[in-house]
Amino acid sequence: MYYSIGEKLVRIKEEEISEPFVAVLTSDGFKKDALPPGFDRSVMQHYPQQRFCKAEVHKEMLSGTISVPDKKCFDKKMAFSYYINSSGVIFIDDSGLVAGLIEKTKNSVLWREPSVGHFFYTFLETLVENDLMHLEDIEDRLAKLETSVLSDKLDGFMRSIVSIRKEILSSSHYYSQLCDVALVFLENENEIFDGSALRLLKHFSDRVHRLRQETQMLREYSLQISEAYQTQIDIRQNIVMKVLTTVTAIFLPLSLIAGWYGMNFKHMPELCWRYGYHYVFLLSIIVVIGCVWIFKKKKFLG
Repeated sequence: MYYSIGEKLVRIKEEEISEPFVAVLTSDGFKKDALPPGFDRSVMQHYPQQRFCKAEVHKEMLSGTISVPDKKCFDKKMAFSYYINSSGVIFIDDSGLVAGLIEKTKNSVLWREPSVGHFFYTFLETLVENDLMHLEDIEDRLAKLETSVLSDKLDGFMRSIVSIRKEILSSSHYYSQLCDVALVFLENENEIFDGSALRLLKHFSDRVHRLRQETQMLREYSLQISEAYQTQIDIRQNIVMKVLTTVTAIFLPLSLIAGWYGMNFKHMPELCWRYGYHYVFLLSIIVVIGCVWIFKKKKFLG
């Protein structure tokens, strides 16, 4: 697919290409088809593995890759390569992501000063325009987890918090890499972008930096919720230990009495006493009631 960069993006045929332009090619098309004017395949590095975001400076061109986490399944990523010079932009994409973003840009943007830099800024902004809403959704999910923890509803907590923290970590890496990419663009070593485009790219850089800070705050928030969860677990364990300790303390005197009268001495007065059993039974009840009363008074029992 080919587009002409004017006040708006206009879809054109390959033979109608004029500067500045945008081309969206597949990997096979990049290897086999003729490239638009101004691009030489012999000096264009191919990126077979697009695992992260990066930008590289060449003599008269910028190139690199962008790997975007799938917001519905953060373990998956959609990636593409790009090549930029003063003539235009070439995308190498097999996922369909670039085509969708360009169609969105084509229908919503007007440029007073059409240029490669203005287009690429708009493309990058479209790439991250809904990311803040996604981070707010993560924050809402964390808030619900926090409410559950404070309400002592801990079932399924670890599975949920681990999944969210992985999602936050993936987003944090993504924005860190985009910050580095934006920095390369702003250096403008080969002077592809004019002053107006550089100002816009600075806006993009600031926006990505804020998104990165947001992910860092979410990461700290998730750690605080994990600590609250551990506190609730400790409280539960303390309650169990308190009950066990109380029961042990109540029955310890009974164990002493049973051990005392379980001794096999020949001369023990109560052994031959007619009411000895009743006496020990009554004594045991009195000891238990006394222990419970003492624990209640000392507020050891709830």
